[in-house]
This record gives sequence, structure tokens and C-alpha cells, in this order.
Amino acid sequence: MPEMIVATKPMIEELFDGAASQYDRVGPDIFQNWGARLVELLGLSGGERVLDVATGKGAVLIPAAQLVGKYGRVVGVDLSQRMLEEAEDAARQVGLDNFELYKMDAEHLEFRDEIFDAVTCAFSLFFFPALDVALREMRRVLKTGGRFGATIFGTMPPPFDPGWRIFAEQMRAYNAAVRVPGKVAYAPEDLQAVLTGASFARVETRLEKCDVVFPDEETWWAFQFTLGNRAALMRMTEETRAKFKAEYLEKMRPLLREDGLHLGVSVIYAVASR
Repeated sequence: MPEMIVATKPMIEELFDGAASQYDRVGPDIFQNWGARLVELLGLSGGERVLDVATGKGAVLIPAAQLVGKYGRVVGVDLSQRMLEEAEDAARQVGLDNFELYKMDAEHLEFRDEIFDAVTCAFSLFFFPALDVALREMRRVLKTGGRFGATIFGTMPPPFDPGWRIFAEQMRAYNAAVRVPGKVAYAPEDLQAVLTGASFARVETRLEKCDVVFPDEETWWAFQFTLGNRAALMRMTEETRAKFKAEYLEKMRPLLREDGLHLGVSVIYAVASR
């Protein structure tokens, strides 16, 4: 059996450049909701300077910029230029101008030491090939006493259960799986250990479970092209992808209820300080 492909930085950049126009627009507004929740838990204040690493379309950047106000500043960085363009459009649409966006690698942050009051990173720790380096960089640019906030999927239940589990099983059967560089889901104590090991202090984690509902199986299928699963799907020929889709949705269809497809998700919110 061929070895599973591990996504490289160029692959991740290409993936999100391709997904940018539909990212967080297919299905429920989950990443916007989770981003706002992280900002709430972080307790930002007016006038603060915030760095949002792997900002995507601004799920954290936008509520953070709204909180820090006209005397504050939020800087978003991401590998994907297309995602940055989408983030700028989204922020401008709600009347924000207290933000900056840069194409940048999280493992090589181009900022001086101790410049930010807070640093955030939502659902992206698993995209960094050298997580220890990225965390060290995020801590480096954080002021002494500043706050760090991150979100990642929990293991109980695992992400989009059982949808992603069934998807992964079928991908392995097709010898087509592409995995992200890092661990996608954590137990709260394991994430706490990772952040403590990266020299963050007063690490607190909170696990929140939710029932995510997609209106139908076609919406759930379209959602796969907005996240990491896109990498494996786009490597298939159109014929193979059509066959994979038919088989996969046949497995998912029995899970449908009257109001749609219910999938379990747990989110870990971590807040720490430097």
C-alpha cells in the first residue's frame, strides 16, 4: 500500500488559495462562531495590539478588531494570499480599518520581539510542520504578560463525527489520503502539555461540544472542498472523484434526519500567557 502523503507548505498554500472563495460559506457559520468565542475568552481590551496567525478569512481577526477599537490594531498573517484577500473584503464590509494583513509563514514571523499584547491561532496548529518552532515564534512576539489564545478540535467527539471518520476510511481504501503535518484533534490535557512545553504560562483549556447540522448531504460534500480534505479530492481524476462521492454519500445518507445531517464536534479553547 502506498504511504500516505503529508501535505507540504506549498500544498497547503495551494489548497487554501483554491478554497478561499467558499471557505466558511458552505454550511453553518461554524468558524465565525468559534472565532468570536475565542476572542470572548481571551478578554481583549480597547487599544490593544493583536496578532492573528493563520488568519484565514478573519474569523478571529474581525471580532478582535471590533473589540480593540480605533486605538487598537489587529495584524493577520497567512500563507494563502487568496485567503488574505477574502479577509480584507470581509473586514472592509463591516467597516473596519484598524487591521493589517501580510502573507507570512508562522514558523518565521517577521516581527520584532514582544510587540503584541495578544496572539491568536485558530484551527491551524496542525498545519505547521514544525509546531514547536511556530509556537516559539508566537511566544517570542508576545509581550511579557501578554495572552495567547488557540482553538483546535477535541477528540471526544472527534471532528465532524462520524462524517470525517467514514471519509478517512474510504480515502484509505482508495489509497488517496493526504494528511496535514500535525495532530488534528487533542485531549485538553494533551494540548495543555504542548503549550506548557512551549514555555507558555498559566495555560487553561476549555472543551465545548456542539452538534453541527448540515442541511443535506450535498452541502456536506461541498464542505469537504473548503478544508484539508480538498487536497486528497483534487488529486483524483474527475471520474474517480465522482465514484468516490457516490460511494461516500451512500454511506452518509442513513445518518440524515428530517432537519439535516447532524455531526458531533468538540472544540478546545486554550488561553495562556507569556
